[in-house]
Amino acid sequence: MRKTSIAILVLTIFLIGCAQTVDYTFLQNFNRENYPDADAIIVEDSTHIDLQENGKYVSTNYKLIKILSMKGKAQFSEASFGYFTKYDTIVVEEAQVINPDGSIIEVKKENIKDVKIPAFGKFFLPNVRMKKISFPNIKEGSTIEYKIKDIVSNPPKDNSFNVAEMFESDNPIKNKVFEIKTKMELDWKIENKDKLVKAIIKDKGDYKLYKWKAENVQPYKSEPMMPPAQNVLAKLVVSSVDSWKEWSHWYYELCEDKISTTPEIDALVDSLLKNEKTRMDSIKSLYYWVSKNIRYVGTKMSGKKGGYEPFPAAETYEKKYGVCRDKAALLAAMLREAGFEAYVVLINPILNIKPDIPHICEFNHAITAVKNENDSYLYIDGTAENTSELLMSIEQDKAVLIATPEGEELLYTPKLPAKDSQLSIVAKGKLNAENQLQEKVVMKATGLMGMAFRQILTKFSTEQRKMVFNRIITSMSNQAKLDTFYYSDPEDLRKIMEITFIMSADDYGLMLGDEFSFKLPLAGGGGSAMSTTMGNGQNPFSLEERQYPLYFYSTMQTRINETLHLPQNYKVKNLPDSFTKGTENFFVEKTFKSENGTIEHTMINSFEDYSFNSEEYKKMKEVIDKLSEISEQEIILEKMGDK
Repeated sequence: MRKTSIAILVLTIFLIGCAQTVDYTFLQNFNRENYPDADAIIVEDSTHIDLQENGKYVSTNYKLIKILSMKGKAQFSEASFGYFTKYDTIVVEEAQVINPDGSIIEVKKENIKDVKIPAFGKFFLPNVRMKKISFPNIKEGSTIEYKIKDIVSNPPKDNSFNVAEMFESDNPIKNKVFEIKTKMELDWKIENKDKLVKAIIKDKGDYKLYKWKAENVQPYKSEPMMPPAQNVLAKLVVSSVDSWKEWSHWYYELCEDKISTTPEIDALVDSLLKNEKTRMDSIKSLYYWVSKNIRYVGTKMSGKKGGYEPFPAAETYEKKYGVCRDKAALLAAMLREAGFEAYVVLINPILNIKPDIPHICEFNHAITAVKNENDSYLYIDGTAENTSELLMSIEQDKAVLIATPEGEELLYTPKLPAKDSQLSIVAKGKLNAENQLQEKVVMKATGLMGMAFRQILTKFSTEQRKMVFNRIITSMSNQAKLDTFYYSDPEDLRKIMEITFIMSADDYGLMLGDEFSFKLPLAGGGGSAMSTTMGNGQNPFSLEERQYPLYFYSTMQTRINETLHLPQNYKVKNLPDSFTKGTENFFVEKTFKSENGTIEHTMINSFEDYSFNSEEYKKMKEVIDKLSEISEQEIILEKMGDK
């Protein structure tokens, strides 16, 4: 009997072991031959969410990823999962490496760590943590496999649910599944590429199973100055909340009791507005004070809804620091004390949030709104420390959720005219008969460029500033050098940012016999230099065609007026062509003229939109290419005979 029992036990253990064995030989099909351009292949990406009616849920995510290159190894050698201790926790249920020969390396406990998220920028938040898996001995041909659970015990809004999930990656995806089991009624939409994802909704009687799947998804190829991936790739948005007004009222209830002042704040408001004469002057005075005197830093998130709930305005005033929602609540309190109707607002400065499905999971920033007499709103970003404008130019035309007592629909910030984000350049120079150039360049910047220059001048060291400004001069002319520079006070947000450069060059241009040829410093860069500067080092017009829009984040305009005094006894023999051309939302005008011993060069380029689709891009590229051709043309001077 004992022998029989042992035999049964051994057989049971053997059968259990066999039942748990997985045949990974199919992974051999995911190789360089079948995927020649891939660094890694996401073989399986499946998420199952068990969602309760109170909004709590458990999300189980499983991934199987084949590594094909060193780049793929670098990308997937670690997997990290952030969580906020007041909302949720992460549990790693399984993690292993499958070697090319099929053998398996289990990830040991010491390679699965629960750590504080490292401080980033101005923020260190000890109750925001991260589970990090380090996969050992990964090589080309290895596969990583893991399963994690995200247990959400405190949803941001009770009895509700919302989520956004991407269905494309920069790696090919063999199979992706996202499903939700719940009694809740959910609204959903596939944004950008609805045909890529198949939806299967099944009514199981006492619950519904919502399932979305995609197979054999090709990787997207990044393009210079393309929009954020979430704006253009296949994305699922899901929500149980019926209206934006419901979200708006929820956030109002969360913020309202924090928006109150103290006698000290009231006295400050009175002193700030003492000499202000107009409504706008008063608003700007309060905005400038919050922007400059409340440091934009965070050290903790507290309260049941800490990720959304601001600290009381009085506490932020007392500490003199806070994150975006804290500064927004304090500014709203000060504005109310001054007699304005003001509210806290949710926004995402980068993503384009669409109105179809009411959700808040894509909002990541808070600002303030003041209601105008015509019931429109004026928006103010109290975290914008380096801009004289009330709102950063990249925040134009973005979805906003204003937290009002009655609830507000999803609105959008206004799109700015290009001239509101302008770089104006006035240059005056002199060229002598010994090929020596001296030129003074005065730049005045507003909007995006003004903010960039203020950032450089307040955050960069002296050596870093010199490096940046030397690069600017070199981009104008590789023969020129920066002699000196000076600038207006970057901390004074009431004045336009102004920077002056003095530059010079020896042996400027080329002298052959009686002819002297050269390019003006601000005329020689052409379209490629202009676009490379806007593209942060990338030339967005380098592609013949684009799959994704050309995206500049802001409307903008550049205006150049350059005057050069010619050497004595020389006259103009040839000037570059003047040029005027544009599209519906893009315009370039470039002119050259000569009179009274000077050459005057003017240029205007204006981007009246910040996003240009593939057809618009083709038209713009024609203009830029023509501009580049003209930029290669030289001015030719001819020596006059002796008088």
